[in-house]
Amino acid sequence: MKTSSILLASVTAVLAGSARADADIDLRSAFGFDSNPFELSDVIGRREAFFIDGDASVEATGEAVHGWRKRADIGFSGRIYERDDHEADQARLWVRARGGTEERDNQHGWDLSVRAQARDRTYVSRLTGAEATDSLGNDIGDRYDSMLGEIEGEWRFPKVKIGRFSIGANGTYRNYWRDYGSLGLTRLDYYEYALTPTAELGSGTDRVRVRVTGTERRYFNRRVDDAIGNPVPGTDLRYRYLGGDVRWQHRFSERGTFELGTDYEWREDNGVGFGDRTLWSFGAEWNWRPDENSRITLDGRYRKRAFDNQTGDETINDEAPEKKGIEFAVRYARPFPFVDIEGFSLIAEAGYEDYDNTDDPRFVYERWTALIGVRQQF
Repeated sequence: MKTSSILLASVTAVLAGSARADADIDLRSAFGFDSNPFELSDVIGRREAFFIDGDASVEATGEAVHGWRKRADIGFSGRIYERDDHEADQARLWVRARGGTEERDNQHGWDLSVRAQARDRTYVSRLTGAEATDSLGNDIGDRYDSMLGEIEGEWRFPKVKIGRFSIGANGTYRNYWRDYGSLGLTRLDYYEYALTPTAELGSGTDRVRVRVTGTERRYFNRRVDDAIGNPVPGTDLRYRYLGGDVRWQHRFSERGTFELGTDYEWREDNGVGFGDRTLWSFGAEWNWRPDENSRITLDGRYRKRAFDNQTGDETINDEAPEKKGIEFAVRYARPFPFVDIEGFSLIAEAGYEDYDNTDDPRFVYERWTALIGVRQQF
């Protein structure tokens, strides 16, 4: 009761002093099937299951003094699986406050956001298909449960002939609720900060966005690992990330767009390189609106991630040394047939993943999901 009151008060407080305020409610519920929720290979044995999926959020928007806008939202999302597959259940709760300007192209503009998020998810090992344990056999399934705090801002410069430029900054703190201090696993809490310059180029039917990101992550109580996975005293672990993405969007009609995009990220630790990795992806997305209230989206992507080296501490990291594969998704939404209720829609989604690994068959997997449900917006 106390936590709920604090979250609701946070949403209300951001609108204090507003000259005008509106609130929107968004509810979503669906029933679906997941052929491989834990991304397990056939070597270990997949565990398919049906699930119920739901989201609920409230967003309030207000107009403040000097013409700038402010918004706040609170929401919950979760997925519950059937029978004995409750280890796949997950839930997320968030609250966020935002402020910013509605500037013209020839003016400076800014946005600022503060967010808190709680996450609950069981850690199931990809190496066993069961709830993860440490080297002594103790359960560590709550390793993913955490609280996140984040502050994010962006400053936009006036538009020039070739396009518009902006720079963003982000600070994040993540705290894991169960550190398992008695097992020596107090090693995952961290904070990080990032800078992100962005250029949006072009106008009309063709637009290009180029973004570069530099990030540093610092762990509070984690050390650099040596060649056999043991922490090295006096070497507090840090990761440096450098990456970027490029998006090209073409609007082929008033109701349709096509987008191509590629991402790249390089990570380096401050030790002997057992956390170093690179990842990149390339994909396309097609969007079409048959009418004002309906939408169809097709999305396909190839992804690859590779570690230069990898620690042997599998209680901290059981990710594949190399992961490469394809993902496809289709999403459809339209007003619910034969029912005349404003904001009430039918939704359907399906997705497919196929990932390979050249060194370890335990990380090769296929997965497809499908769901159908309803959405109500007020």
